[in-house]
Amino acid sequence: MFQRRNSRRHRLVLLGSALAATATLALAGCAGGGAGGTTAPTSTASSADTAAFQAKVKADVEKGSAAQTPESNPVPTDGPPVVSGKSLVIIPCSMAVEGCARPARSTQEAAQLLGWKATIDDPASDGSKISAAIQRAISSKADAILLTSTDAAPFQADIKAARTAGIAVVCNMCGNTDDLYQAVIPPLDQNNKAGYLLGEYAYLEAQARFGAPPKFIILTDDEFDTVKARVAGLKQFIADCQAAGAGCEQVAEGSFLAAEISTTAPSRVAQLARANPDYNVLFAGFDAAMLFISQGLQQAGLADPQKAFGISVDADVANTEMIRTNGFQAASIGFAFNRAGYGQVDNLNRIFNGKDGVDQGVTGKLITADNAPATGGWDGDFDANVLYEKSWGVK
Repeated sequence: MFQRRNSRRHRLVLLGSALAATATLALAGCAGGGAGGTTAPTSTASSADTAAFQAKVKADVEKGSAAQTPESNPVPTDGPPVVSGKSLVIIPCSMAVEGCARPARSTQEAAQLLGWKATIDDPASDGSKISAAIQRAISSKADAILLTSTDAAPFQADIKAARTAGIAVVCNMCGNTDDLYQAVIPPLDQNNKAGYLLGEYAYLEAQARFGAPPKFIILTDDEFDTVKARVAGLKQFIADCQAAGAGCEQVAEGSFLAAEISTTAPSRVAQLARANPDYNVLFAGFDAAMLFISQGLQQAGLADPQKAFGISVDADVANTEMIRTNGFQAASIGFAFNRAGYGQVDNLNRIFNGKDGVDQGVTGKLITADNAPATGGWDGDFDANVLYEKSWGVK
């Protein structure tokens, strides 16, 4: 029976024989019957190609799991003087969603440190309420609007109206159609990289647990460009894995909406898992969805970590606890959302001074049982906010 080791170095040593055994594995056709399943092509890769792929995967996972430092993820400290008297409206996707609430609260905190007025207008994941919140911010003559997990495309008219009114508009974890947002944290491609890195982790973990390559069920939420980018990254990994003859497969694909994650989505995913009993990795687009989906799988008797495990993005508190205690979810990509809120304010101050926003150094980190924090979710490995405060001349 598989037993988890909490030493990454020991695990990678144990992987050596398992990886060698699959170096010449020919890819079989997809056995899954779920919607969106794909058939893996037969690989013409050599054993050397497979070995090179495996070596890269191990190196990438080691790098992606490493502690972030002020040197690896620097805080920009070259900003202009802080302007005064600004009024901000913060519009998260929903304050009930941890990945939206964390940056919203830290944005408000950072703005207040600068003496700015900052209010949170919670639309509770309702698109019509997001539009109404933007319109209220315009009517209030706010100096800036800050959104979270809200792509520009569905709200182009509202954002254009705000920009026309001279209001600065920035976003955290967003797609940026027509560059309507003046700054986005992190860049969208960080989500693509997150999906790819999760695929790499799943490859090593499936080998360690099951002695076999990963067979993925992929779940997506097409409401969010960030989730679509994560899915694209994961699918690129699967394609690269197949090209290297390393045996990965996508056996099924499903979709859900954010409003369904606590209602109908878990039972639909359970049905998809039953239809594809040979799957061993389930990807969900974000941790809030994974939490409810894993509970649904548990209730259906389909969440045995000796047969399959979950991967996702956000490193939320409950999900990190699941990872830490060897539950169904085995890994998450975390982004330092508290820091991201401060970065949003830093970019706004630059914009208020007639300058462009800059890269705020927020990148993803792979969180597993080997490196999860002792308590809570993951929100950075060092206190970036004190560096912002120093650069702003506050506290």
